[in-house]
Amino acid sequence: MATRRSTRWNGELGSLAPEFLKDVVERMESYGDRVQFQFPGHAKRPNYQVLNARGFKMAFDSKNLLMPLNENGNVSDDLSKEFSLDAVKQAISAPPPVKRAPRSSTGGATRSRAAARPAVDPIEVEKYNYFKGHREFLPNGIQEYSAQISELMQSGMSAEEAFNQIVETHFD
Repeated sequence: MATRRSTRWNGELGSLAPEFLKDVVERMESYGDRVQFQFPGHAKRPNYQVLNARGFKMAFDSKNLLMPLNENGNVSDDLSKEFSLDAVKQAISAPPPVKRAPRSSTGGATRSRAAARPAVDPIEVEKYNYFKGHREFLPNGIQEYSAQISELMQSGMSAEEAFNQIVETHFD
């Protein structure tokens, strides 16, 4: 079972822990119908402010304790968009986000794995395997005719027959 416990706040409601969002909903039901979070930083749980219909704001820290607003009248100078009470409730019931691939030991960022890999065309696989196994015998520049080779194979030829026909047509 995947958990959001180790996920950092990334600006999307889905990255916040359901337990935290339940506390936010409790504050929203008491003080206002909209919420803004402090823009993503290093914390798992951001500070936030609840807004009511008249535009009054109540600021809360990451532990859901009341805190003062800054000199600009907000919890932070960098705030997320406003989220409605319904959006927060929906994020609580939404499935947890897909886990990302672990970071490499070199410190560089790694690409996250795709949720679903695209289907691989068996003709393209056969064509690639034939090319890979016979590249030393094939003429330079045959890659330019890749689309034609695929068309010939789709019409029923084997990879060997398609490559031979292209060689005879364009290289002899």
